Amino acid sequence: MFIASGEWMAIDVWEPKQPAGVMLEQLTALAAQMVDADLSDLGTVLDKESIKRDATLMTQTEESWEVAASLSDDDIVVLVRFFTLAEMQLAGWEAGKRSPVVPLVKILKSRGVFTPELRKWVKANTDNRYLPNGAAL
Repeated sequence: MFIASGEWMAIDVWEPKQPAGVMLEQLTALAAQMVDADLSDLGTVLDKESIKRDATLMTQTEESWEVAASLSDDDIVVLVRFFTLAEMQLAGWEAGKRSPVVPLVKILKSRGVFTPELRKWVKANTDNRYLPNGAAL
């Protein structure tokens, strides 16, 4: 506290905003929206509010993505493609080694359905050196 003009003023402590987490309903809706969308320009597929709000998905912990294990293989593939392109196309969606693609690919690998074709597609559509497998260590 400090005194200004003889009055006491309280000063709040700033705490950084924590990411909201990953919700299954959000992922299901996003996969459904992207399944037939033109992914070449995500800025026209998503509205500005969604772009701003959903950017927090890119900063979630790997553990937060465990909820995605209940999605179908097809939905996870759609999300892998979406998040790969979103990082390249949408400002504020940069993720580096925290990219959602990494935990989503791990789910596909655990099911034995991560194909060489999808790996090649991810590599061809990103400049994120961590995709699709994450950090080496």
